[in-house]
Amino acid sequence: GLLIGPSVLQRSRAPAACAFLDAVLLYRRRRGYAGGDDGILGSDAEVLSAELMRELLPGLRAQTLRSLRGAGRARARACAEFLDAVHTAVLAWASSGLRAFQPEKDALLAALERMVRADLEQILQQRALGARRIEAEIQGAVEACLCQKVDPQLPQLTLALLSPVEATLRAVRTLLIQGMDRLCHYLRKNPSGTRLCREVYEFGEIPWDPELMQACYREAERNHSHLVQLAKPFDFLGMRSLVFGAQDLAQQLMAAAVTTFLQLADQCLTSALDRSQAAEQLGKVRGLVLKKFTSDSETTRWRFTRDCLLRIFWPFVWSQLRLRCNLEPPEVDGDILAMGWQVLTTEGVYRDVIQGLLLQRIDRELKKILGASDRACSLADCSVAQWVQEGAEEEADAQL
Repeated sequence: GLLIGPSVLQRSRAPAACAFLDAVLLYRRRRGYAGGDDGILGSDAEVLSAELMRELLPGLRAQTLRSLRGAGRARARACAEFLDAVHTAVLAWASSGLRAFQPEKDALLAALERMVRADLEQILQQRALGARRIEAEIQGAVEACLCQKVDPQLPQLTLALLSPVEATLRAVRTLLIQGMDRLCHYLRKNPSGTRLCREVYEFGEIPWDPELMQACYREAERNHSHLVQLAKPFDFLGMRSLVFGAQDLAQQLMAAAVTTFLQLADQCLTSALDRSQAAEQLGKVRGLVLKKFTSDSETTRWRFTRDCLLRIFWPFVWSQLRLRCNLEPPEVDGDILAMGWQVLTTEGVYRDVIQGLLLQRIDRELKKILGASDRACSLADCSVAQWVQEGAEEEADAQL
């Protein structure tokens, strides 16, 4: 099933979690580790422990191997056991430190919010001016890098990413249809039976059932080895994160579809309907849900593939640009920027400028392959009431 634990921070939309991950990625990039996001899988304590162990490991391994005796395999096993024990101790220390730091962190976040809010307009104006200046300076170098390094690989990598995404969406759709058809079957059989109540409950639990969702999650792993090879020239090591992201999307789409179906069914089915009428109403609900799912899937496919391509290419383009243009942003950019908020750092401005140019390439390729640009407002954002209204209008048109 979906391994929620390893991706709990990446799944979070909380500003504090996003800021923490940005800070870790910035720290990693400035130490030469710019190859993806698998290094930030896990809880905050696990991520910090991994970074500490990365720095401690070379020295620990060298000292341990020198002090151990015996054959090569036995020494390697003893060394691994020792390093596991060190990691356990580091993890416990990091967990304890984070718990102790929580009150201070809350106070710092509150102070940062007050400070930024007071000067937000001025900060954003300065940032916009800086972005225009930086874009004028680096656009030529970025375009050259994209033409030489990214453009030759972009079509193949885009298709390779779309394959598992589309397979995952098909698997979710199939599972959703099976669940809805099963409910329709039991409604026709016995609309007031306890079996139907149990089926409704089980249908609502589909997104959280690892066994039922396993087929969808397995499709998200399709082409994994091929994708790893395609992304290798860009030093991208975050493929596990992308797989978890696709599995997360499968769960989200299923949860949204199940919720919509149950809400619409609750509105449409009343005690005044006989068995045949209730089954007919449920069939209409099924059609509306599938229509909404198709819309959600199209938007999700575009956005997820776009995000994956950006995550693969952005660190590589940034590292290439730093080499070509000798770009070395200062460690801190004044008192406010020293707080580490990505939007206020010089590197954050570089990042937005480069990503804007890169996204033009990515969107052009996606439009070429998928045949349509992303809609500004997805039908997934429409309310259930709007879907009911659409369905009623379509039914009236059909009768006319």
